[in-house]
Amino acid sequence: MTDKLTIALGQMDVVPGRPRLNVDKMLSMIQEAKERSVDLICFPEMCVGGYLLGDKFLEDAYCEELMSYNEELLAASENIAIAYGNIYVNESNEGYHPNKDGRSRKYNAVYVMQNGKYTERVQENGILPVGVQPKTLLPNYRFFDDERYFFSLLDVAMDYGKELGELLSPFLISVGDKKVPVGMELCEDLWCHDYRAKGEPINITKILIKAGAEGIVNLSASPWTFMKNNARDRRVKYLKEQSGAFVKYYYVNCVGVQNNGKNVITFDGGSTVYNEEGDPCILSKKGWEEDLMIIDEKASFSSKERPTGNTIREKYLAIFNGLKNSRNMLGDDPHFVIGLSGGIDSSLVATLLVLAFGKDKVVGVNMPSQYNSDKTKGAAKALAENLGIEYLVLPIEDMVKSNTHILQLDGKPLSEFNLENVQAKIRGASILSNLSAKYRYFFTNNGNKVEIALGYATLYGDWGGAITPIGDLTKTEVADMCHYINDAVFGKEIIPELLLPDALWRFGEEQIQPTAELKSNQVDPMKFGYHCRLLEEATNFQKKGIEDIMTWYVEGNLHEKLGIGMEMMLRWNIDDPKEFLRDLEWFYDTIQRNVFKRVQSPPIILTSKSSYGYDIRESILPVLKTKRFKVLKEKIQAMDTYMAK
Repeated sequence: MTDKLTIALGQMDVVPGRPRLNVDKMLSMIQEAKERSVDLICFPEMCVGGYLLGDKFLEDAYCEELMSYNEELLAASENIAIAYGNIYVNESNEGYHPNKDGRSRKYNAVYVMQNGKYTERVQENGILPVGVQPKTLLPNYRFFDDERYFFSLLDVAMDYGKELGELLSPFLISVGDKKVPVGMELCEDLWCHDYRAKGEPINITKILIKAGAEGIVNLSASPWTFMKNNARDRRVKYLKEQSGAFVKYYYVNCVGVQNNGKNVITFDGGSTVYNEEGDPCILSKKGWEEDLMIIDEKASFSSKERPTGNTIREKYLAIFNGLKNSRNMLGDDPHFVIGLSGGIDSSLVATLLVLAFGKDKVVGVNMPSQYNSDKTKGAAKALAENLGIEYLVLPIEDMVKSNTHILQLDGKPLSEFNLENVQAKIRGASILSNLSAKYRYFFTNNGNKVEIALGYATLYGDWGGAITPIGDLTKTEVADMCHYINDAVFGKEIIPELLLPDALWRFGEEQIQPTAELKSNQVDPMKFGYHCRLLEEATNFQKKGIEDIMTWYVEGNLHEKLGIGMEMMLRWNIDDPKEFLRDLEWFYDTIQRNVFKRVQSPPIILTSKSSYGYDIRESILPVLKTKRFKVLKEKIQAMDTYMAK
């Protein structure tokens, strides 16, 4: 039994593209584990070089560099067993087999070694290298691209005409004069429910237990999503129920931030030990931070309850850690210049930057034109004073007049819409980008998810920046996070309350409604609250099309499906079928027509199960109205009013 083993789980901050840094952390943890008489220490998936490396995995020289660190770790395995994730490239002298694209065959693999040698399995197969186990199930959804780069154990079995069970065997970990068989899995191997063969899930755990494993270790690089730990608990319980007999299950995950060029993805650890009933019993006490968990003979394997999650708190932590750990993208000491309009979005972003980096690393810039009110200018100044950041006021009216004059020298006047964009481009391209270059600072994109979806921003203006901290938050979530920061983080008003609406997105006379302030009496055209929930359905992992929304309307359960209540429907006049149809077509059509903007957007910190960037992959296509849409439209046009069920 694994009770005979003292096992350490090395929950570590994996920095992509920094193998020297990562391996030094591993060596430090290994040394501490030795001093504490650990038998086996386990590290996360792809912990040597990082998991999200993009097409670097297609460069053989890069992969060989990552593999070169195996020798250091092999030397460090004297008097201890080590399991960790790294790339494995099939060498030509091993009986060369190409990958599916004709390039070198590569594996996302777990390496197991002890006492300076690669560890043998209970049953060697003559196909896989000793001490190296490829990942069996490769995720190829959301931002995961494993099948683009790696060959799976399923593919190996097919190539050699073997049953999967012939290639899955536990590794033998020596403890004194005894050897304990321990099964090794990699991340997605745990999430096997939807991977099917012959009508059954491809349950790696079940196969390993049948092959004699007395414990299972899962090495993961599993990104944070809300309530991810609870979802993982359910999957482990499913493994237990599906496997019958079960063993202790050790799950080790990474922390930190990785990116794919379009999304900034956070990892929150959550390393856990599960007992023979499939229940969590030992939980990492350091969410989002490095942790060396040591499980020895004193450990209790009694079931424990997970703490209840709080959506906004967890999303706040995801953005905070996404920013704080973005140093691996933006450099070791990033500074920021941020446009402060006096609105809720820029106020939240500025506050998040200060929380993550400190007030001395942030400069706020207010750039008023003739359309900016004293209220918004006052709100921007008040926020800067509350945060204690440097604050600049750079009026743009002279630049607007100069640009307008130049752009009309051809004798053709600018439209009102053109004049709005001129202001936005002056702020973004002429001022913020140039201040960024002058100070050698980054500037941020302050857009929220609703604005990004609807293209409610100007290319080469407020669409620019190095990073988009709140680009995966709806406007409702922006307001909720402002309340959370004021109440729970600072315990006082930092973000001005005059920016924050009531539950139905109504504002008092003295408050500031969301506005771009690019023309007189302008307010944002979105139906906040309602559009926020529509967007969540439109971009959910199991996304809903316009036809689904129309079906719910016909059935009278749209308010329930969206979770907004009838008050919000009445607030925006959505109970009127004509207004519902007009608005819904505008909403979905506008999203599709603005793909061209989104493909040019800066990286977005991921806070949902489906974020714009690389998580949602879009082609630039025309709007298509389906046959089903046309039938539903006729039904709704014949309705007098929305009939709530």
